[in-house]
Formats: sequence, C-alpha cells, structure tokens
Amino acid sequence: MKMLTPRLCFLLCNIAGFALVFAFFIHSGEVPGFFLLMFLVTMFLLRRRVGKTRFTVLLDIAACIAMLALWDYAPYAMALPLFGAMYLGVYPAAIAIVYLLFNFTPLLAVLFAFALLSGIFLGLWERERAAKLALRDETAGRYYELESLQSDLTAALTQVERITTVAERARIARDIHDNAGHEIVAAYMSLQTARDMLSNQDADALELYDAALDRLNNGANRIREAVHNLSSVAFLGVENLQETCRRFPVCDVKFHVYGDTTRVPVYVWTMLESCLNESLTNIARHSSATWVTVNLDVTRHIIRLCVENDGATQHNTQAGSGLRNLHHRAAAIGGSLSVDFGKIFRVICVIPIKEEGAAPR
Repeated sequence: MKMLTPRLCFLLCNIAGFALVFAFFIHSGEVPGFFLLMFLVTMFLLRRRVGKTRFTVLLDIAACIAMLALWDYAPYAMALPLFGAMYLGVYPAAIAIVYLLFNFTPLLAVLFAFALLSGIFLGLWERERAAKLALRDETAGRYYELESLQSDLTAALTQVERITTVAERARIARDIHDNAGHEIVAAYMSLQTARDMLSNQDADALELYDAALDRLNNGANRIREAVHNLSSVAFLGVENLQETCRRFPVCDVKFHVYGDTTRVPVYVWTMLESCLNESLTNIARHSSATWVTVNLDVTRHIIRLCVENDGATQHNTQAGSGLRNLHHRAAAIGGSLSVDFGKIFRVICVIPIKEEGAAPR
C-alpha cells in the first residue's frame, strides 16, 4: 500500500474539488462553468508539469472572480484555487476571502475556511517532509563520504606499511653493502696480498690460510646475494611519481623536482602519490587537456606538489569526493589541499616537514 503523503492528499483533494465543480456545472448547465472548469484543470496540470509556476494560482483566482457575473457557482469554484494557493505558499491569494464581506453565506464561509486551513496544513506538512528528506540525504551523503574516506585511509595505511617495509629493506641492504660488505671485501683483498708473503711458511698453515680465504670469499658472495635480494625492484618515492607520470595515457606529463627529496618522510610519499593519482584520473575522465605539468618542491619547511593542466573548462566547478577525501587526509598530517578552477586547473598539496623524530598528528 502506498504511503500517504501530503502530495498525494493534495492530489486527491483537487480531484474531489474538480468533481464538485463538475457537479455544479452539470446542475446549472451553464457554459461558463464548463470553461472555468477546463481552465482550472489546465492550470493545475501545468503547475504539476512545469516547475516554478506556483504563482499562476493567482490566475485561477482571477478567472473565478471574472466568472462571478456569468456563473452563480463561481464563488464555490474559487475555494479550489484558494486551497492550492495555501498549499503552495502563495499566501497573498487569501485576500480573495474579502468576497465574503459582500456576499456572505454560511456554506461558502465554511468552504473557504476549510480550503484555507487544509491548504496551509498540507503545505506545512509537505515542507516539513521535504526538509526531513533533505536532511536524510545530507546525512546519508556525509555517511558515504566518511565511509569512502575510511576506505581511503585504510588503503593509505596499507600503502604506508608496504613502503615502510620496502624502504627499510633498502636501507638495510645499503648499510650492508656500504659498510660490512666493503670491509669484508677489503679484508679479503688484504689477505690475498698477504698470501704471497707467506709462500715459505709451513704447508699446513698455508692450507688453513687458504681454507679461511675461501670461506671469507664465500661469505662475501653470500652478502652480495643477500643485498641483491633485499634491494627493491619497485619504484619508491620520487621514482614512483615519475613512473606514474610516464604511464599517463592522455598526454605528455612534464615532471619537475626541486629540492632534496630525501627529506620527505615515508607517510608523506603516500599522500603525494594519492594526490597525483587522483589528479591525473580526474584529468583523464573529465577534461580534454593537451598538457599536464607536475611540480614537486621540497624546501626546508614544506613539501609542495602542484598538478596543473589546460583542461579546466571541462572540469566540474566543485571538487569530487576523491579530492575531498584527500583534503581530509592532508589535514590529518597537518597539511592542506586546494583546487583552483581558473583558466588553468590546479591541484596543490602542501605538507609541512616536521622536525626530526616528530610523528604526524
């Protein structure tokens, strides 16, 4: 069963009103009544079909007033547009009840009062219901936006963990290669040189010496293999941004880097990668850009990523949920994300560089 709504009640009341006016026309048999009824029905259908025409209800009242001298039941027909005017919020139309001052009848007064009060009640009910529906939609929109943000943050956390693990493995491999590996290789070479100086020594001692050299050589080879296995083949940091730009299919992307990128923390790289991916995705989907420029500036205090293109006229004038989520993520680590919808479309992400040892908020 369809739920009873103010709009449905308004429609049923109008149908009953039109039926009453039609009965008046049948009873009187006068032609002006038929034309008035057709006019009222036409205007009612027009208002239902075309938006922002609620003030046309005043034309209905004017038509009823014009028919007062031609049709005896025109005053009763006037109750129908009065009801519609109150429902639509066109309250100045209530001045039509002045007619009762000159031609008062109890039945007409009751009909006018019923039309006014029921129209006001249904109108208030409809506006209250519309406000509740709008609030529900807004709440649902915020819920889904928060859900999307939570999903993005979960994915970002996984990405941070992955990059942290890979970066730590690369650091360990670098330390082994630059420190322990070099020392062991240097010791091996020194011992090889010293081997020539021991040619006249005891044969057993030289055999032990050669065995030790072989074991040292095997150890150096295993260290090289371990360093190779620990080294990441995946792109990290600025290399990942460059690779993302290189693989962009729409047009060439000019990527510029300024400053010392080694100062960028791991958790910031994930934010920069997400910002670049979202910006390039929006360009591919919503613009006809012929060029894209990506600038990464790393200064002493801030990291600034700017993505700009010439396809601004094709973009929406409001940021989508992806950019809104990035704004929240940037704010979570003390940064900011802004979008410029000017002649050149720009997405700018600015993140402060925290002091050594400081964690993101």
